[in-house]
Order: sequence, then C-alpha cells, then structure tokens
Amino acid sequence: MDYLHALNTIARPIRAADFPRSLQPLHQLLAVLNYPQKACPAVVVAGSVGKGTIAHQVASLLNSNQSVVPRVGLYTSPHLHIFRERFAINGTLISQQTFAEAMTTIQTAVARTPHRYSTFELATALALWWFREEKVDIAIMEIGIGGRDDAVNVVPNQLALITPIEREHAVMLGGTLSSIAAHKAGIIQPEGFALSAPQSTEVTAVLQQEAAARHAHLTILPAEELALAAGSNLIERRIIPSFSLPESIPPVHLPGRMEQITLNGKTILIDGAHTHRSAQRLRRTIDQRWPEQPIRIIIGILKDKPLTEFITTFDHPRFRLVLTQTSGHRALPADQFTQPLHLDSSSLTIDPDMNHALLTAVESAEEVIIATGSLRTAAVAREVYGLLTPDEYIESQQTRAIFEGSNYLARL
Repeated sequence: MDYLHALNTIARPIRAADFPRSLQPLHQLLAVLNYPQKACPAVVVAGSVGKGTIAHQVASLLNSNQSVVPRVGLYTSPHLHIFRERFAINGTLISQQTFAEAMTTIQTAVARTPHRYSTFELATALALWWFREEKVDIAIMEIGIGGRDDAVNVVPNQLALITPIEREHAVMLGGTLSSIAAHKAGIIQPEGFALSAPQSTEVTAVLQQEAAARHAHLTILPAEELALAAGSNLIERRIIPSFSLPESIPPVHLPGRMEQITLNGKTILIDGAHTHRSAQRLRRTIDQRWPEQPIRIIIGILKDKPLTEFITTFDHPRFRLVLTQTSGHRALPADQFTQPLHLDSSSLTIDPDMNHALLTAVESAEEVIIATGSLRTAAVAREVYGLLTPDEYIESQQTRAIFEGSNYLARL
C-alpha cells in the first residue's frame, strides 16, 4: 500500500462513548506481532499539560550522548501538521515508505484478531513494531488521553513521568479532578518508579494512593527538573548506561508551543494552550513580554475544554479577543460561542472562519497577535502564516483531508 492509502487505513476514530476501552484487544494485536512492547525499556509520560515537551526533553537528553544510548525512539501525539510527526528515532521522522510498509504489517495482524481498532491503537502498535525493527535502545512514549486505559499503557514502562494534571476530557475521564487523576495515575507500574510534577492536594492524594497500592516509588519534584531527574533515575537503576548529565536541560522549542514570529511588521505568538493552567501561563508570558501594548488574541478551542475559564484569563481592557472555530470535528462550533462569558474589560468578537480571523489580524491595528486555544489552532496558524515548507504543506493538506474528510466523519 502507498502512504496515503496507509494513512486512510489508520484513520479510525474512537468516540467518547467508547471510552474507557479495554486494553485487551490491543494486547491481542501485539501478541500477533510477537510482543513488540517488550523489545526495549520505555518511559511513559502522562498529564494534562506539558507532556509533549517533557517527552521531547527526555529524548533530547538521552540523544545527547549517542555513543552511550545510540537509538532513542519517540512516540508523541497529537501531530500538528503531518501524522508522521508522531514517530521519530533520534529526531528523524518515520519515512512515508516505512510508514506504509509498517501499516501493511499491522493490517495483516489486525486481520488475525476479531477486533476493530482506533487510530491511536493502530498508531501505538505501529510505533512499537517500528521501534523493535529499528532496534531502539529506549522508547519515550506519550499517553494520548488519560493513562490507565490508554493504548500506550500496554507498555510495561520502566519509568512513569506525570506532568501537571487538570480537569480535561471530562466526558471520557469521569468529570472530576480525582477521577481524571486516577486515570493518569494508572501508568504507575507495580513496584515501579514514577516522577511527578507538583500537583494540587487532591491530585497528589490520588497519585500517592496509587503508588502505595502498587508498592511503587513516587517522587514529586519541580516540573522543570522532571527530564533531568528521569535521566538520573534511568542511569542509577542501570536501565541505560551511565554518562555525564548536564546541570540543566537545554530548552526544547517545539512548533506551536510559545512560538514567536514576525510577519508584516507584527509580532505573532502561536501557542497550543488549551487548559486553564496553560492559559494562565500564556497570560504571564504576555504580561512579561508586552506589559502595555494592545493585543489581539485569536482563540479556537475544542468542545471538551473549559471555554469560560480559558477566555476569562484574558479579561483585560488591552486585549481584543476573537473567538473562532478551529479545524476538526472536535472543534467548539461557532454557534456555541454565545454562552455567557462574563467578561468585564476585554472586547470580544466572533469570526467563525479561522483563516479569515488569522489573516485579518495581520492587517489589524494591534502590533501583537496571539493564536491559541488548541494545538489545532496552532497548526492552522502556522499554515496560514507560511511556516511550512512546500512539501510539508502538501502533506499537511493531504493529512487534513483524510482526518477531517467525509469518510472519517462517517466513521464517528
């Protein structure tokens, strides 16, 4: 099969009503593939915000001495533009040809099971199979949603990393902060090791209870120390060979995360903030960099995110808020923007056409423009503002046509 055929084959959504989903079907698929999840040690990352950044930081740290750790696999989600972004070894994405070949193998295995699999289940199986074929020394794998019932949790991790936990994916994860934390705590392995960023009292209690029940070792430390502590833990326990770690982790600049560009004389900040806490972090950044300037903030958010909490974080007279509809079926529809938002100071307009909102912003009076609300919003902004190469742009449009097209939507 060719790449686009493979991509269309893997496009199998799972509905909120299908969650939580047993891991048993994926275990059966991996059994047919001869247990690739056991081929190398793995670090699994869960949390609400910062998962992708921590995963990239740990991979970068381990990649920094390739004479000791030659091959580091990295599996993250979601992608910004092209699906292959989710799969990398030593920073190099899986090729289109290899992806298609791997998907052929996965589909052959699927035919030997009685189950239908979601995109994320198939992608996780593909990542594990590819890492084994390429003989990676260690895999860094990011949870998709939750933790306990997430496909990545088929991996018997050697180290669990937990970033700050907030109320998100309420329909899928039970609605309360405790239930959400309980899902994410599920990545802690029996007698395993876990490192967590500081959490609220409620979340900390859940993590501690999970660790105690599993006789696991849980350490809570500042979020900025997680990646370095992970490296130390892996070395001390001889999961990887010893090498000299830096005193601090060099910053990892990910596309669509606090990404600042200049266009037509405007300063544009693109950030995939999507929770209340990440909105607060973005607000602090704005106040530090541009304490007095009028700012236009374009917000496209998903249905299961806290719109009111997110919006009110930017309630200030110098902010002009533009609500728009981001891409994909999970986007909050424009006709739902009329819910009471209780803004006291900032102005608010609605532009359902995100491309129009982004392009109009460049011609507006404000010198600083923020595009935020979700990683999908960040992706659209990067595309509209010309940050992709021609080949990347073509593949991004092909990817979007598959994952937002009528065939995909009919499978929901």
